Amino acid sequence: MVRKIGAVLAGALVVGVVVFSLQWMGSLLYPLPLGLDPMDPANRDAFVAHLVGMPPIGWALAFGSELLGAFLGAWTAGRIAGNHRVWFAGGIVGLAVMGSFLNWIAFPHPGWFIAGQVVGYPLVMLAAVRLLGRDPAQEPRATRSEPIR
Repeated sequence: MVRKIGAVLAGALVVGVVVFSLQWMGSLLYPLPLGLDPMDPANRDAFVAHLVGMPPIGWALAFGSELLGAFLGAWTAGRIAGNHRVWFAGGIVGLAVMGSFLNWIAFPHPGWFIAGQVVGYPLVMLAAVRLLGRDPAQEPRATRSEPIR
């Protein structure tokens, strides 16, 4: 049980660290205007104007950070979980999808960004499952070919 909880926590932590790190680097490349606080509702229009003017490479970095974070988090959770690794990987990808969805409704995103993530998240899941390999819980038990004496 502790291992399963640790798998979820570690997977979620990996997602958060990867997304935060890559988006922080993006903020160094494309900083907010001085004095703009994106958390202040009074600055929403200025923040949206900044996002609309952000170059495609800035959006691509944000796009990649979310998919890479989901992949690495899913892989981490699956490796730690041991049994039922696909379920744990899927849970982490599901959490990442929910986070992306909340971002999509919080502020405007380019259409290619949303469409790419709708296609990308299932591919992330498939890649993580493929890399994790067969689940030990799914393996058939070995049978003895000779009788027990």
